[in-house]
Amino acid sequence: MTELNANPFRSMSTVGVVATNSAGYVRQMIGNLERGRISVPLTRADDDYRLRQTFTTDIAEPESGAGWIDMPFRSRGGDEPAQISFTSGTQGTPKAVLLSHGNLHDVVVRVTEAMAIDEGIREYIGIPVYHSFGYARCRIVLNAGGRAFIPEHGFDLQEIQRMLRAGEINAISAVPTLWRIFLAARDRFGAELERVRWVEIGSQYMSGEEKATLRAALPNARIVQHYGLTEASRTTLQSIDREPLETLDSVGEARGGVEIRINARGRIETRGPHVALGILDGGKWQAIGRDEWLETSDMGRIEDGRLYFLGRGDDVINIAGIKLSPDLLESAVRRSLEEQQVDSGDFALLRRADPLRGDGIGLVVTPATSMVRDQLVEAIASHAQALGVNARSAITVHEVESLPRTDTGKIQRTMLATLLNGKPAAHPGKALRVDEQAEPESFARLLEKCLGRPVDPAQSFAGMGGDSLGHLQVALALERALDGAPAGWEWLPLGDLIAQVDAAGDFATLMAQGEGGAPPLPDGSRNMNPPGISFWSLVAEDYRANGSKLSSQGFLMLFIHRFGNWRMGVRLKPLRMPLTVAYRFLNKLAQILFGMKLDYTVKVGRRVRLEHFGGMILGARAIGNDVVIRQNTTFGIRSMEDLNAKPIIGDGVDIGAGAVIVGNITIGEHSVIGANSVIFTNIPPYSIAMGVPAKVVGQARRPA
Repeated sequence: MTELNANPFRSMSTVGVVATNSAGYVRQMIGNLERGRISVPLTRADDDYRLRQTFTTDIAEPESGAGWIDMPFRSRGGDEPAQISFTSGTQGTPKAVLLSHGNLHDVVVRVTEAMAIDEGIREYIGIPVYHSFGYARCRIVLNAGGRAFIPEHGFDLQEIQRMLRAGEINAISAVPTLWRIFLAARDRFGAELERVRWVEIGSQYMSGEEKATLRAALPNARIVQHYGLTEASRTTLQSIDREPLETLDSVGEARGGVEIRINARGRIETRGPHVALGILDGGKWQAIGRDEWLETSDMGRIEDGRLYFLGRGDDVINIAGIKLSPDLLESAVRRSLEEQQVDSGDFALLRRADPLRGDGIGLVVTPATSMVRDQLVEAIASHAQALGVNARSAITVHEVESLPRTDTGKIQRTMLATLLNGKPAAHPGKALRVDEQAEPESFARLLEKCLGRPVDPAQSFAGMGGDSLGHLQVALALERALDGAPAGWEWLPLGDLIAQVDAAGDFATLMAQGEGGAPPLPDGSRNMNPPGISFWSLVAEDYRANGSKLSSQGFLMLFIHRFGNWRMGVRLKPLRMPLTVAYRFLNKLAQILFGMKLDYTVKVGRRVRLEHFGGMILGARAIGNDVVIRQNTTFGIRSMEDLNAKPIIGDGVDIGAGAVIVGNITIGEHSVIGANSVIFTNIPPYSIAMGVPAKVVGQARRPA
């Protein structure tokens, strides 16, 4: 980077645009692009910091109002400045990033090509358009001659389903947090999902298993996820719909003129037409441009051209795409409590896993500090809210004897996170009693978890400050419990809603559908090959069951699986180590060559046939004897709420191609599962089940 002391913004013609999730915001931003004016997105009209940094005096306040936008727009390149965006300020004061027309145009070109977008696209923009992701999606869609829909109340599953059924939309963009909500509610959708042609996913982490489940749910969609940052948007792109199973955990490849590399510190670097013109940081201007390597704060590795994200090089907490600095948040909380004349004592904040948001905020207190934990929680929630995060339900509380610190007094967060692993966490409420991963056992408890506070029966969900993620979870629960959420339920007294749900029956039964409270999965510490038969006799039996062909990929996959279990019978670790290395190599090779994933921790019976290899993710708890499984079959979890909830496939089950069987359920013996069926409830023995979601449509023939 070239460092200059002068702030170049003084001589630029800028206009501040107040952020609002509306068609008016998009029209204002695009109008500025076409008139050659440089846009400065503002959080509010009196955003003094951004106005001062950019010497902006002209402020535009776009009209509110959601709905369709289909204005003519043609993206163009060029090195002229187009927009001044601001980073989230996770490592201090937010930095101003100068983006060119070429930077914005490069995103449009590469994403359009990766997704094969045409003028027929009609997209549901599931993220606010004042975020760079949402604004970019609007430019991409409009440049192709399509139409973009901006929802009035944000990402809404009911609205999406209605619009898909009516043929109004055929594309959806959303961050991973929202896609996890969709996957948890997958059972409420039907054939309308086949109308989805395009999907882009934000850069928050998604596991390979989540991606595989999503592409199975959207069989006709071009699905692309990106990794990037404010200074270098869409650094990599991953075509999830075409990505090999074994590399789904990556974040994709650099495309077009973009380059990536890993530097000596293990951090990701990038250069190309997507890299910003420069950054104003602490009053100092740093010119970058397309020819300079930009070092990120993210760690990674590159294999066969694919980038694997290994975590942030700092301690940033990323809640649904909005990043918070623990250090800055701690300082703000301490100042807040000092103003209230409350001694905050010794506490720390750190990143903790959250299955929906990606990250949550972990509040760590000591015995002496636990007396003020409620005040700490209130202050954390208040300051996070000011930064755009409704974080109350994402806060968990932990207690330790003392906080690990360096000699200079800095908190050792990595050591602290290790110390907390395995300890139960709690959400703030009346008491430290709600396990952060526990399945709610009542509707009232679900409300408490989503709101992050005790429920006031006289107040409404909206009145108690429920956030969008909590809204989706509660709406889904009401859908299942009452066969449809009551109109305007957000404004109904919570006591009335609780009474309606309680009257509908046992909440756990209504919600779980066989999935809640699954027992632990096998840990792989022993040989789980079928008893009463030797290893080589078992291999010979698999060989005969799979057509007596050594070239049968099904037989070879089973051989690797049997070998992986057999090695666990070698009790001495030094002797077992080379066998483990061989198994891992062969298992990975099979995933790459055969497109089949069957880990040794899955208990597999005898005479199993894996027909027509390819696209198999067999993450079951157990597979019985004489089972037939065909291509593109998926076994696994139904939601992130219970990672142990995997299916049991009974003896003699015949599974058609493309079937999806998920959750803590049992497929009864000798049942037949139709092709492309989606199963998430128990199937009785000797049944024929088919459809999306599957229903029992007949009785299977009993063996003679």
